[in-house]
Amino acid sequence: MAALFVAGAVLAREPFDGDAAFARVEAQCSFGPRVPGTKGHAACLAWIQDEVRALGLVPEAHGFRAVAPATGDTLDLTNVLVRIAPEKSPRLLLGAHWDTRGWSDQETDPALRALPVLGANDGASGVAVLLGLAEQFVATPPPIGIDLVFFDMEDQGRAGHPREYCLGSQWMARNWPGTLPDFVLVLDMVGSPETDLGRDLYSLGAFPGWNRLLFDVAEGLGFTEFDRTRAYELFDDHIPFLEIGIPSAVIIGFDAPTWHTQRDVPASVSADRLGRVGEVVLEVVHGGYLGR
Repeated sequence: MAALFVAGAVLAREPFDGDAAFARVEAQCSFGPRVPGTKGHAACLAWIQDEVRALGLVPEAHGFRAVAPATGDTLDLTNVLVRIAPEKSPRLLLGAHWDTRGWSDQETDPALRALPVLGANDGASGVAVLLGLAEQFVATPPPIGIDLVFFDMEDQGRAGHPREYCLGSQWMARNWPGTLPDFVLVLDMVGSPETDLGRDLYSLGAFPGWNRLLFDVAEGLGFTEFDRTRAYELFDDHIPFLEIGIPSAVIIGFDAPTWHTQRDVPASVSADRLGRVGEVVLEVVHGGYLGR
């Protein structure tokens, strides 16, 4: 199994571009809600693959079928895998979900609860950072292998039924093509400036070193929104990989006030926050922390 090492010399690289990531948030939201089975969902899938190809990378579409828990509909779904430096090891899976929720169950106004969520933060923010990271890795090749995964069907579960969530990552953990990654890091709801980014208790309990590293790196960069005192116990796209023994963690601002509401729009997302999350991931990759 891969191990964690103390940082060595940092490779020269450009800082992460938070403004470009924000533009990618806006681009996704221009398709409307990306609820599986809708035109917005299909348009966003095509856009993600086009963005990847424009960087000179190859998007692998991994299709699967699943039943939507809330409706009972059987849907054709797609995870998108992008391999960077496939010859290198260890390998880090960086993931984010690209679908958006089909209803706004956290709305205080009952008349709004049946409306789909636009998902600027809950969906688009993680995807935007992943695409920005891909661009950075093309410009400055990473010292380790990177597997970017855009997970489908993460946010269609019913409250109180955690296994109904993260269907794309559950499928991917069971059907990974080739050798499994050595580490997993998921980005979810990383764009809201109205909440800090907390620690996930599942990964903290199973692989405390991997979880702690993320906050050590953020602290070293002076990013105070990574808050060690804030903790969440949640089922997210890292859990299926954690359950098969891979060190896995999530960077998330779970208690954003726009979560699962009609207020989850681009105006609720900060380019600066996206930039800081991107910087932490770049430092983890380029800083010499991961090795065998």
